[in-house]
Amino acid sequence: MLKRAHAAGQWTFLRIEGLFNAAFGDRLNPLYYLGPISYFLIWVAVGSGLLLYAVFETSVLGAYDSVNALSRHHPWSGGLLRSVHRYASDGIVLTMLLHMVRHWSFDRYRGFRWFSWVSGVVLLWLVYVTGINGYMLPWDRLSQFVVVATAEWFDWLPMFNGALVRNFIFVENVNDRLFSLLAFIHIGVSLAVLAILWVHTQRVPQARTVPPMSIAIGLGAALLALALAHPAMSQARANLALAVAALEFDWFYLPTYALLYRSSPATLWLVLGGATVLFLLLPWLPPRRRALAGDLSHVLVRPDNRIVQVRDGETVLDAGLREGVAFPFDCRSGGCGRCKATLTAGRIDFGACQPGVLSDAERADGKFLLCTATALGDIEVSYEAESAPGGIAPRLWASRVVLIEALSHDVKRVVLHVEGGEAPAFYAGQYLNILLEDGEKRAFSFATAPRQ
Repeated sequence: MLKRAHAAGQWTFLRIEGLFNAAFGDRLNPLYYLGPISYFLIWVAVGSGLLLYAVFETSVLGAYDSVNALSRHHPWSGGLLRSVHRYASDGIVLTMLLHMVRHWSFDRYRGFRWFSWVSGVVLLWLVYVTGINGYMLPWDRLSQFVVVATAEWFDWLPMFNGALVRNFIFVENVNDRLFSLLAFIHIGVSLAVLAILWVHTQRVPQARTVPPMSIAIGLGAALLALALAHPAMSQARANLALAVAALEFDWFYLPTYALLYRSSPATLWLVLGGATVLFLLLPWLPPRRRALAGDLSHVLVRPDNRIVQVRDGETVLDAGLREGVAFPFDCRSGGCGRCKATLTAGRIDFGACQPGVLSDAERADGKFLLCTATALGDIEVSYEAESAPGGIAPRLWASRVVLIEALSHDVKRVVLHVEGGEAPAFYAGQYLNILLEDGEKRAFSFATAPRQ
């Protein structure tokens, strides 16, 4: 059942990504940069939020007036900024959800990836909390509804036992401290998002946190277009003396609040709590992968002449990048073909990729994509390096022989002294050519370790 669900998800993503490739090209397909796009939108939301906070008044009367004035009196500056902040927040949720669904569909959430998955679930909920908390700040009718509904929802818990909602029965109970608290929560949770996001990213070798410039410019233009076409506006001022009977509801951020009144707070806690526990346990639910202990694979990488350990379920690309191999790559999603390599020994699972990137003839010839393939035992691969191994470019040194020592009847050790005292930097497995004055050239392997 799970394999069929994964296969259906992979088929769907590959078809949609193929359409996007036709529209944007495989190097600028936004679906290949969902993580970096989320990063970009988070920074847009944080930057615009700091500017909005500079003019926000944390008081009962000032909260509504300060936010409403941005849209009513300064539509081309404050109003536009407020709208961009709103749509960037929506975009964060959308791209994070797509990012998680894609990793689930391609079965990249179990085994050693459990931490990335769990931290991703926590990040998604924190982003939702920040967004819902943001709706409380303007103190309009929608803010009143969200604040009261949240209080009623949390009052179901024994630790509150109905104490929260009593703060909103009478108008005089609401004071300036409430808005200071709401602003503190909004800023604090946003900082927590940034901190966990940094930890989340460190688990991915050479993770990209910035989308290509063209995509960033396109996203910025789209945010401005949305802000101009449908600017974010405050509804009528909040009035606790009147119950909120009808309002313009946000079905993107607040869908669960409808369930709160259609059923009960207990049902909402059960649904959201159960869904959260399910998402957190997904990496350990059956069917499980084969055991990792004692079952790790190894990859001999050429031309680097390095042996890299591969964890169960890890792509060859991620394993190499984790160990510092300079594999060429771009999309990491089987869409561009830049990481195409050759399998010279062993067996692999080719993984799912765009049909036009890797033909059947290439597969039969041993070609595969590093970003989608996983090792089925020890393998040997070769790739076309775009730079010298270890990032060390060839160069010339002037040196003289200071010692020739016979180690056996047919092996000698040659000791060279480099003029200037600068020892050549080299990568394990490399060799040097000795060029003599008469034009003769011989290749010698290093007898010392790198940097010695």
